[in-house]
Amino acid sequence: MVFKSKSEFMQATRDYTIQWGRNILFSKNDKVRVKAVCKSEDCPWVVYCACNKQDGSWQIKTLVDSHTCPRWRKNRAATQTWTLSKLVPKLRKHPTMKHREVYDWFVRKCNVYLNSTCITRALKAARKIVEGDEIAQYGLVWDYANELLTSNPGSTVQVSVIPMPESPPLFDRFYVCIDACNRGFKAGCRPLIGLDGAFLKTLHGGQILTACRQDANNHILVIAYAIVSVKNKDNWKWFLELLHNDLGDYRENKWCFISDMQKGLIPAVQEVFPRVHHRFCVWHLWRNFSKQWSSTELKDMVWECARSRTTVEFNRNMNRVKLINQKAWEYLDKWPKDAWTKAHFSELPKVDNICNNACESFNAKIKHDRGKSILTLAEEVRRIIMKSIVDNRKKLENYQGILPPVQQSRLEAMTALSSHWAPQWSGDEKEELYEVHGWPTNMVVDLGKHTCSWMPCMHAISAIQDKNDKRAEDYCHDWLKMEAYRKTYCFNVNPVKGQDLWEKTPHPAPVPPPFKAKPGRPTKKRRRDKEEQPTGSKTKMKRKYNPIRCMYCSEIGHNKRSCAKKKATEAEEHARQLQLQLALVAPAAEGAAPEATTVPAEPNPAPSPTQTPTVIDISQCDSIPPTQETQQEQLTARPSKLKVIKGKARLQSSPKPIKAAPVAVSAETIKGTSSAIAKKLADFMTFVPTPTFKPPRKTDK
Repeated sequence: MVFKSKSEFMQATRDYTIQWGRNILFSKNDKVRVKAVCKSEDCPWVVYCACNKQDGSWQIKTLVDSHTCPRWRKNRAATQTWTLSKLVPKLRKHPTMKHREVYDWFVRKCNVYLNSTCITRALKAARKIVEGDEIAQYGLVWDYANELLTSNPGSTVQVSVIPMPESPPLFDRFYVCIDACNRGFKAGCRPLIGLDGAFLKTLHGGQILTACRQDANNHILVIAYAIVSVKNKDNWKWFLELLHNDLGDYRENKWCFISDMQKGLIPAVQEVFPRVHHRFCVWHLWRNFSKQWSSTELKDMVWECARSRTTVEFNRNMNRVKLINQKAWEYLDKWPKDAWTKAHFSELPKVDNICNNACESFNAKIKHDRGKSILTLAEEVRRIIMKSIVDNRKKLENYQGILPPVQQSRLEAMTALSSHWAPQWSGDEKEELYEVHGWPTNMVVDLGKHTCSWMPCMHAISAIQDKNDKRAEDYCHDWLKMEAYRKTYCFNVNPVKGQDLWEKTPHPAPVPPPFKAKPGRPTKKRRRDKEEQPTGSKTKMKRKYNPIRCMYCSEIGHNKRSCAKKKATEAEEHARQLQLQLALVAPAAEGAAPEATTVPAEPNPAPSPTQTPTVIDISQCDSIPPTQETQQEQLTARPSKLKVIKGKARLQSSPKPIKAAPVAVSAETIKGTSSAIAKKLADFMTFVPTPTFKPPRKTDK
C-alpha cells in the first residue's frame, strides 16, 4: 500500500486504529521511516512504513494486522486536530448540529466515545472555521460594502465608525438597502412598511433592524436592514432617515408604518415622518395589557375592540371594557384610535393588518443566523432575499387568474358570506348606491367609492352580484392583482463573490465595539413573559406545568392536604363536636338518682338440675351516666360487676314507652365487643336509647 506523504500514512493509521478501538504508539518517526505498535505489551500488532527515494512516496513494508488486546471505547488518538478534520466537513453540510448530535454522530460513524469537553471545544473551533472569526470579520466590513455595491449597482450600503485618536476606529452601524428590493417595493407592493428589531446572539451582541413589506400574495420580503449596537432613538432615527432617502417622499408615495412600541421607535418615526399613519402591533399591545390585567374576558375584549370595523361597534366594545374595569378602559383609551383598531384605520395602505407579522416571521427565519458573526449574518440575509425573489417568481409563473391564490381564497370566503344579505338598488343613474338588508343592521354600499379598503366586503359583493355588470375581482384594487405581483419580482439580486476574492479598500479596518463579559454562560434565548408558554419539542413533554391549585380554597401555591384554611375549619368543627357532646352528657348527669349503697351479694350456690334458671337484668336506672372525668377513670379501671337479680324465669312483657335520657357510652353499656373498640367508642360517641330499647341479656352457664 502506497501513500503520498508521511502525514497521509499517519492519518490513515490513526483512523484505522480509532475505528477498531485500539491504542497505538508511533515508536519510530523520522524522515525516512515510521513504525506504529500497539500500546499493549503482549499484542503483536505492528505496521512499518518507509519512504521510497525514487518517487518520494511512502510504502508499507511490514503489517501484522492481528490484535490480542481488548477493545477500548475511548481512544487517546482522537485528538482535537483529528476531531476537527471530521467535524468541519460535517458542519458545512449541517450547520445547525448540536452537542448531542455531534456525540451520536461520532459514536455511529467513527465508533469512538468523546467526552463533553472535547466536543464543546471542537464544535466551537469548527464553527469558527465554517462561519468565520467574529472579531476578524469586523475589519472586513469596508471590503464587503464595496463588493456589495460593485455586484448590485444602485444599492445603498453605509458603514458608520467611531474614529479613535490613537487606535483603529470602532465599528458603530451598518446599513444595506439592495436595489432590487427597493424597486420591487415601489413597483407593486402596498405602501405599508413593518419595522422591528431583534437581538444578536454573538459575543459582542448588537441588534438587527429590519423594514419589511408584503406583496399582492402576502409574501414577506425585506426592503432594508441594519446592524447597530443597541435599539434606541438615535439608531432608529439614523435607520429611518436612510430608508426615507431610498424610498422617496413619504407624502407623495403615501407610506404607512406598523411596529410595536419599542424603545425610541415612536418618537423617531414622528421626527422623520411627521403626521404619518403609524399603526401599533395589537399583539404587543395585548401582551403589555395582560401584564396588568389577567382576566380572560378583558384580554379577549382587546382583540374584539381591535377587530371592530365600524365606530359604533368599537364604541360598544369599549363601553363593555369600561363596565368591567375602569382602569383597563383608561389604558386602552390613551392610545390613538387610528393606530390599533380597524374602525379608524386609514384607507391609503389598502391593508387591514393589526399585527406586525411580517417582521416577526422574518426574525424567526433568521433565528439561527443571528448567532453568527456580522458578515456571515449579512450574507445569510442577502441569500434569503435572493432566494425568496426567485422562489416567489417561479411559484406563480404559470398561474392563471386575476387575483393571486391568497386573495382569491379570501374573496371566495366573502362571496359565501354575501348570501346572507339582500341588496336593494336605490334607483340612481349610475346604479352604484345600494341598501343591503341583513342582520344585525342594514348597510349602505356605494360601488363607485371603493370604501372597502382593498377588497369588496360581503355587503359590496351582494350588490355587485345584483348589478351583474362586472365580476367581484374587477372591483379589487390593482395592488392585489397578479400584474402587481409580477412587477414586484421582475428584479433580481446579483450574486456576490467569496471573501478571498474581495477587493481591498484603503479604509482603516475597524475593530469590534467593546463589551463587558457577563458571568455565566451566554444566553441564546430571549426572556419570555410569564404569560408565554415555553417552546419545546413536539415529541417531548414540557417541563413547565400548570400551577398547583387547592381544591378547597381555590388558591394557587398549595394543595388540599396542606391548606391552612381547611385545617382551621376542621379544628373549629372538632371543637364544636366536643361542645355538643358535653351538652348532651350534662342533662343526663343532673337528672340521675343518687348513688345507691352497694350490698355485697351472697355467694351463689351451684345450680342443681331442678333449680330454676337465673335471670340477669341489666338496669340502666341503677347506673349513673358517667361524666367526661369519670368516663376516663372507668376506661382505665376494671368495670364493676353487674347487679344480678335472682328469680324465676318468666317472659317479660314489652316495656312501656319511657322517655329515655341520653347516656354516654362506656365499656359497661356495650357488651359483646372488645375492650379496644369499647374504649374508642366511649371517646367520641354518645349512646341515646330508644323507647323500645332492651338491655342485652346474658345467662350464666
